[in-house]
Amino acid sequence: MFTTTLGEAAQFAGRRFVRVALLPSLVFCSLLVLVAALAGEPTLNSLLRAWRSQPVEMKALLVGGFLSAVLLVAAFLDSTQFALLRWAEGYWGRIADRSLGRLGRRCHRLRLLRSADGAVHHLYPPRSRLHEVRPTRLGNILKAAELYPGLRYGIDAVLVWPRLFQVLPGGLAGALSTARAELSALLARAVLSCAFAVLGAGCVALRNGSTVLLLTCLWGGALSAWASYRGALNAAAVYGQHVRVAFDLHRMDLLEALGEERPRDPDAERDRWKRICLFWHRGIPLRHEAPPPENPRAAPDLPVAATGRGISLTQVSLAAALTAGLLGVLTPYV
Repeated sequence: MFTTTLGEAAQFAGRRFVRVALLPSLVFCSLLVLVAALAGEPTLNSLLRAWRSQPVEMKALLVGGFLSAVLLVAAFLDSTQFALLRWAEGYWGRIADRSLGRLGRRCHRLRLLRSADGAVHHLYPPRSRLHEVRPTRLGNILKAAELYPGLRYGIDAVLVWPRLFQVLPGGLAGALSTARAELSALLARAVLSCAFAVLGAGCVALRNGSTVLLLTCLWGGALSAWASYRGALNAAAVYGQHVRVAFDLHRMDLLEALGEERPRDPDAERDRWKRICLFWHRGIPLRHEAPPPENPRAAPDLPVAATGRGISLTQVSLAAALTAGLLGVLTPYV
């Protein structure tokens, strides 16, 4: 049984690597080589004649270098999946967080305050948690799923999720893994599309290629990145719903696996999870007596929706792509 489980895990990991990293890297490198070749040759026929004229050793060397580049790009994507997801959620450095991060958070806070509760409950944190709003839409979707078990059951999702995942049934665990792989694959495509827009357009510009090819690389890569990111938003929403279902249906299974009794009512359950999370996080015994708060404070009033319209980071990115394309067209005439 253990050997079979290892074999299934290895097979799934192989399929996931091919889907998330290898195939996008192959398409990216192929398009980049094609653009670099077309930028120096006037027609496709002349490019084919130049390839046929090469000796066999040179062809083998070029093919080997191409395959090595594909594997290097795929290995890089596979090793940076977690960092890429964190970056897409809006966890940036201090400088970027104070500039672009502040702009993105302001835009999404305005959207949250002006929207109906039912329309955005799975896309944003609740209005009472405006400080939890992230500067990107993807970050807000995942943050809403992360806050859900804490608001409903008093569960710290960051602490409990790695343990809860081990007791999930095979169907739900497979759905979660599939949604997570789809999210990673779409983010990888978005990054490669941005890289193709920059590298392809730069290669065409350096080799004095045609303006049509330059704009195709720049705006085609930008459009592909935008479409991939929109698909990643849908994948993140599906993944967040699976996470909510896992906490709703199987949190009691984790309590049974820990040897804990089923709580009598929701208040007792919240207290039980709070004690367990404190034990896992800080080693505080489960049976400790917490002193009552001296000065309990009421929940703050919800802020009033501000007037004006915020500028999203997507609009900034599209404006940058259009400006770069126009500069590429006008540069030969300046």
